[in-house]
Amino acid sequence: ESIHPELSDEATKELISLYLEMRTMGNTSGNGTKTISATPRQLESLIRLSEGLAKMRYSKVVSLYDTREAARLMRVATQTAATDPRTGRIDMDMITTGKSTADREME
Repeated sequence: ESIHPELSDEATKELISLYLEMRTMGNTSGNGTKTISATPRQLESLIRLSEGLAKMRYSKVVSLYDTREAARLMRVATQTAATDPRTGRIDMDMITTGKSTADREME
């Protein structure tokens, strides 16, 4: 039997909250530009991870636990791959372009 978990209202609200939290993690650099720390692609990843976790439990509904665990997994992966060693802040440009925002501004 195939399992296609649906997002509960509680999980949907939590995903929105987690995504907005990720978006606000960006900071303003010296020239006033904002570093974007989350894109819609990260929201889609959170949803897919949450659904995958629910499938592993054979659940038809994505729970709050699933969304929080997906966010934890995303945080660990993002911290490893996108932390700018100069600032200690997460900079998604390091993943998408291979350079931090600070490096690009220096060019």
